[in-house]
Amino acid sequence: MPIRIIHTADNHIGLPFKQYPADVAAKLIEERFLALERLVAEANSRNAHFFVVAGDLFDSPRVKKEDIERAAAVLRSFDGVAAIVVPGNHDHFANAETELWKRFRRATEADAGIDLLVEPAVKTYEVEGQAVHFFPCPCPSKTGAEPTIGWVAEAASQLATGLKIGIAHGNVTGLGLDAEGQYFNMEPADLEAAGMATWLLGHIHVPFPTTASGEQSPYFMAGTHTPDSLRCRHAGSAWSIECEGERVARYERLAPGKIAFQRLEPELLSADDVADLVRTCEALDAGSTILDLQLSGRLSSAERASLTKEIDHLRPRFLNLTEESDIHDRIDAAQIEERYRSGGLAQRLLTALLEDGDHPDAATLAHQLIEEVSRA
Repeated sequence: MPIRIIHTADNHIGLPFKQYPADVAAKLIEERFLALERLVAEANSRNAHFFVVAGDLFDSPRVKKEDIERAAAVLRSFDGVAAIVVPGNHDHFANAETELWKRFRRATEADAGIDLLVEPAVKTYEVEGQAVHFFPCPCPSKTGAEPTIGWVAEAASQLATGLKIGIAHGNVTGLGLDAEGQYFNMEPADLEAAGMATWLLGHIHVPFPTTASGEQSPYFMAGTHTPDSLRCRHAGSAWSIECEGERVARYERLAPGKIAFQRLEPELLSADDVADLVRTCEALDAGSTILDLQLSGRLSSAERASLTKEIDHLRPRFLNLTEESDIHDRIDAAQIEERYRSGGLAQRLLTALLEDGDHPDAATLAHQLIEEVSRA
């Protein structure tokens, strides 16, 4: 019988989103719970045996008590053999007095189906006669120069049979950036040599493998379950993994997130470009999108006014819309007439350049040079 596992990490329950208005932040905070609920519901619908959180279930050791209790309640709704939680670097387990995990234990102590694994020791389950061995590698601190997986290979060699699954949190060379070696950096070769059927990893908010489905992978990076910033280009991710015997047989990426962060960086040089931008924005799921516009280019005063009007019209449709503009004036006939003496050298030069269809930016560039010289 296949052993079915749902793998998530970097849920960051309690992330405050202070950079956004209070009403937007509240929706983003709520989404992190809702996406976790969707993922547990998906696990139940797939009859998963294990629901594994590979670190950073919480955003920090100082998460609110009510957030800890709500996250615990979500995990209690899992119907499988066990929901396994391993501390990551944001919610590290320093010692038995770590307040976050004391509260989590109190919130889950009545449920034998939730296992908080805070020690580097093998945890074995039996599923219909099959032994399933998990090798948890919790983070003891926010940063660390050495990986936490060093004990696993020897421990694995002492178990002759059974499915062996490693769980760790930290950077993997080649997947993420850790130039100073602060985040328990792991080498792919060490992961593959440890004797695991596969590893369930957290820390990097981008999923790995890059394929949405497949048959085998030496390790999986869950990625965050719902987007948390403009750096997150995916729709939230987690893995559904099936193992047969002592190997991974198949996997599928899940997308439990419902809120998207989108950045658009158009160069606007005409009214048509403005219209294209508006169409692109209107094609987005505005009510669940955090939109950031980084605008550049050159527009006439009328086109800039139209752009401002269109953005003001779009703004209330989006969950949040911000913009930064580096748009310069594009000179037109009306501006030339208004700013320059009729018949003067500048007026005649700019008028001639404006009529040069082969060089549409020439008049604007000349105008900017004239302005710079005038201010000097």
